[in-house]
Amino acid sequence: MSDGKPRILFVEDDIGKRYVIARQLRVAGFDVEEAATGEEGLARIRPDHQVAILDMKLPDMYGWDLCRRIKENPRTATVKVLELSATLASAEDRARGLELGADCYLVHPVEIVELVAALRALIRLRKAEDDKARAQELFLGALGHDLRNPLNTLTTGLELLAGSGAVAEEQRPTLERMDRALDRMCRMIDQLLIFTQSLHESVPVKRPVVDLAELARSVVRDAAHGSPRPIELHAEAAAPVSGDAGKLMQLIDNLLVNAIRHGDGPVTVRVAPEAGFAVLRVHNHGRPIPAAALATLFEPYTRAGGRPGGVGLGLYIVAQIARNHDGSVEVTSTAEAGTTFTVRLPLAAT
Repeated sequence: MSDGKPRILFVEDDIGKRYVIARQLRVAGFDVEEAATGEEGLARIRPDHQVAILDMKLPDMYGWDLCRRIKENPRTATVKVLELSATLASAEDRARGLELGADCYLVHPVEIVELVAALRALIRLRKAEDDKARAQELFLGALGHDLRNPLNTLTTGLELLAGSGAVAEEQRPTLERMDRALDRMCRMIDQLLIFTQSLHESVPVKRPVVDLAELARSVVRDAAHGSPRPIELHAEAAAPVSGDAGKLMQLIDNLLVNAIRHGDGPVTVRVAPEAGFAVLRVHNHGRPIPAAALATLFEPYTRAGGRPGGVGLGLYIVAQIARNHDGSVEVTSTAEAGTTFTVRLPLAAT
């Protein structure tokens, strides 16, 4: 909000219509930002816009195409969209607009009192959703924080017991299983905390140049000590990217843990520059991911095909980190070729 006023983005190419409606909305107490084309609207929209009002026939795109792009962007997905049209006014048009992602659809000419009432209803809905997301964030953050202390106590006690000399040799395997279970619990808590941070985290504007190949070497080196299966790394050439080293290492670690947990035989990690991108591939053999699960694999709280282990946040976090670095992640999985997760990040100029 600006000075306590709800922020509205109004995208309309008819300057006269835009002037009249924007002026009326400002009188009604809204902070209105204007745009004349779909591309200008995309350039101007920000997460703190409560509602975007979209004309349906813009010079460069239809309003429902603009709506789709707003909703697909994780930074603006919570912005409510009100579509407004004088020509696409049939019941079928209104239904299509709503089915393609709009939160409200009005036919022009519309009385200002109705437009204002619709905007205020959407703003109330947005606030309720934000409050719910904030409550979830606080709950998960508190849960992760409160679980750390007893887990640290258990880990310390287990280390002392293992090094005390009072443990019989036949009891060592039990201690090792307990240690692995504690490590798994710590990873789950870390995933929860990273997830809560991602709910409201903005994309950094400037990032240092780091070598994705070197980060992969570091992650693989640490993971190899406790891995039940061999890890093969192929990273002969440097792959510089602009990024947060800690988050990129988390991305690599999540993919590596996923491959170790759900595959058979060795895990292969490859990093190389390809056609303007630093490309990371993590491959394993084993049971393929069901085709029906691929569409939702990178959504939160999802485990492919009901596979056990974790809380279903690891791949969601991978996708968010890749997206926040202007990159992408995809997966292929067949019984013959195995499963490969591929991350592409733009190469940095060196």
